[in-house]
Amino acid sequence: MKPLWDKQIEEYIGPAECHVHAVRSVLSTGRTARQAFEIVELGGYGRAMVIEGRVQSTEADEAAYHEALLLPGYCLLPHTRRVLCLGGANGGVLHRLCAMPELTSVVQLDIDPELHRHSLTHLPHMHRGAQLDPRCHLEFGDPRGLLEQQPGGFDLVLADLPDAVEGSPTPALFTREFYRQVKAKLGPDGVFVTQAGPANFLDPEFFASVASTLGSVFRHVLPYSLAVPAYGIPWGFVLASDGLDPAALTEELIERRLAGLTAEPECYDAATHRHMTALPLRLRRALAAAGRVISDADTLAVRV
Repeated sequence: MKPLWDKQIEEYIGPAECHVHAVRSVLSTGRTARQAFEIVELGGYGRAMVIEGRVQSTEADEAAYHEALLLPGYCLLPHTRRVLCLGGANGGVLHRLCAMPELTSVVQLDIDPELHRHSLTHLPHMHRGAQLDPRCHLEFGDPRGLLEQQPGGFDLVLADLPDAVEGSPTPALFTREFYRQVKAKLGPDGVFVTQAGPANFLDPEFFASVASTLGSVFRHVLPYSLAVPAYGIPWGFVLASDGLDPAALTEELIERRLAGLTAEPECYDAATHRHMTALPLRLRRALAAAGRVISDADTLAVRV
């Protein structure tokens, strides 16, 4: 078949399978001190951030990913006043946090100030000016070192991280030791949520291992997934808490909490939550079989 465009992105979702995006134009490309990147206009999804050859978020469907990461934890909490966001320099989570009326502060820790500047220039639909909100504070550097400096007592911690690709710094942010470090910064009823890679029952190792690793640190763990079309495969997330049980997330509670936001969600509601947590049988079996517990001495990368 003739290529749709002169340039394409071939993103492998397994050793023998890839998802191909046609690229209309390249807005910015290069390598920062930390990673290679492109900001492109995709044929079917609009503007997108690509890190180390992997599509991270797109104009057409970033709301699905960012709301899935953010809103279940928000709805479970009785209040979301202090939030810590690990990663997320593209701004997709930040402006949604600013829609929470009880929010008092957001600390965002990211590894790459250069990529943040490129995002501000080329992805205004993601940031929407949220970085100017006085409640938001951004710091750049090594996430684990910066996390250690935080005073703690956060209601919600989000890990909006790039894919854990081998050779990148990201696999070190999916380990038991790192999750213990996160837990120490949460309040008594605090909630942690991370993206957890592909939710693929044919290759469940990474998703299952993130869930198992968090289960070795926290009392309550909820794995869930959502279709993010640009990824070509359902995506996994894991919510964890010691003080709050995600089983308490009733449809009534979800709708009541969402009604308090100053901006209506595009993709997430109580029915969507029910769908996200109703994982396919083969994936549930894979999770029940338990992945390995990931450690600093034995990190795990997404297979590509």
